[in-house]
Amino acid sequence: MVSPFALVIGDVNIAEGATVFLGAVIRGDVAPIRIGRYTNIQEQVVLHGGDQYDGEALRGHIPIDVGDYVTVAHGSVVHGSTVGDVSMIGVHATLYDGSTIGAGSIVGMNAAVLANTVIPPRSIVVGVPAKIVRSVDDETYARLKAHAIWYHKLAESHKGTLF
Repeated sequence: MVSPFALVIGDVNIAEGATVFLGAVIRGDVAPIRIGRYTNIQEQVVLHGGDQYDGEALRGHIPIDVGDYVTVAHGSVVHGSTVGDVSMIGVHATLYDGSTIGAGSIVGMNAAVLANTVIPPRSIVVGVPAKIVRSVDDETYARLKAHAIWYHKLAESHKGTLF
């Protein structure tokens, strides 16, 4: 479900049950973007392909792959990155070119995941630059998935207004 107040252009695949809230900008104009099942892309989020350089020469672009049951919270930027299933990208977090967030992870509010950083599954990362502070336990993992499902239901309740 995509809000009519969101901008989605280019090569973008939005899976069943995923929601894109108002004000989100998803630009698949330079690289493909995949958004998984029951993932929610919240207000003012920006998704855009990253850049690959060979020295000073631009040699290509990095696609975005956001897994299933992911929450990408308000105002976050995902630029040429991969986000594993059942993860949360916190409010105003930034993921930069070539970064990978392992499944079941949490990127804290305002965190900055630098280019080509690989975050292992079930990690909690915070700060600028983002650093691992602890692991995601089973209860928190279950809550992440439940939260994504709750956002799908919330979007359903807005049909005819925001969607």
